[in-house]
Amino acid sequence: MGTLRLTGIMTALVTPYDAEGRVNLPVVRELVEFLLSQGVQGFYVCGGTGEGLLLTEGERRQMAETVVQQVRGRVPVVVHVGAITTDEACRLAAHAKEAGADAISSIPPLGYFHVGFEGIQRYYAAIAAACDLPLYVYNIPGATGVDVSPALFRELCLAIPTLAGMKFTSYNFFEMQQIIQMEIPGRRLNVVSGPDEMMLAAQVMGADGAIGTFYNLVPRLFVDAYNAFHAGDIRRAMELQARANRLITVYFQCGGGMSAFKAAMKLIGFDCGAGRPPLPPITPEQEERLRAELEAAGFWEVAVAK
Repeated sequence: MGTLRLTGIMTALVTPYDAEGRVNLPVVRELVEFLLSQGVQGFYVCGGTGEGLLLTEGERRQMAETVVQQVRGRVPVVVHVGAITTDEACRLAAHAKEAGADAISSIPPLGYFHVGFEGIQRYYAAIAAACDLPLYVYNIPGATGVDVSPALFRELCLAIPTLAGMKFTSYNFFEMQQIIQMEIPGRRLNVVSGPDEMMLAAQVMGADGAIGTFYNLVPRLFVDAYNAFHAGDIRRAMELQARANRLITVYFQCGGGMSAFKAAMKLIGFDCGAGRPPLPPITPEQEERLRAELEAAGFWEVAVAK
């Protein structure tokens, strides 16, 4: 694919499970094809939306292989390899290269251990040594307890030649813009935003693309908003982002969580099971409330079923 640059709307892929709780690979393949038909420009596999830290190493390998095989080079596939142990992250990085992924990504070491800058740098350096694919830092301080600041990111870039950019999942777009505008000799950094509800705002601040959860459920809505912005139709882009945010608001008001999101996926024809424990299940009453409130918020005005 030449020099990689992540742009456009990229889906942080959900990991479907069957009735026994096993990864449902046929649904993975079907979902990938559906999302491609809706115009998504890439996939982010086994991140937070994909419950990567709750999968076994074998399941994560299965997901990477299946998505790469199904995509067949049509759009980039980024595999999240972050893990509790550095050794596992390195094994997953090496496997991602073998499987044919276009890039790898990782959260920093979780804040529980407070490893400091040296520990973070050693962790990313080890992953980069295990695999020469472009590496993207996944900065999501609300989940990890670690904020990869612009100053820290600069030091990582200077130390790791394959560090290509960042998935920025935070609301501090002032820091995001600092990273976008950062000058690293011989490199043009590639920054994509994370929060779905802030996709348009991130584009205004200079992000190259966006990776998100709701791009599984209403991909065309976000693709259209992204395209409208880049065509100069700002009013249309704002209208579409507002429509998306009404649905996102309902989702959070109904409790949020992966089990609720997977319940919503049933509305467009994809049975992805529930969130993997310890993620709590959703009750039938909660699922019915979610369905009713999504529909009242205009879900079927913007959603496409398979």
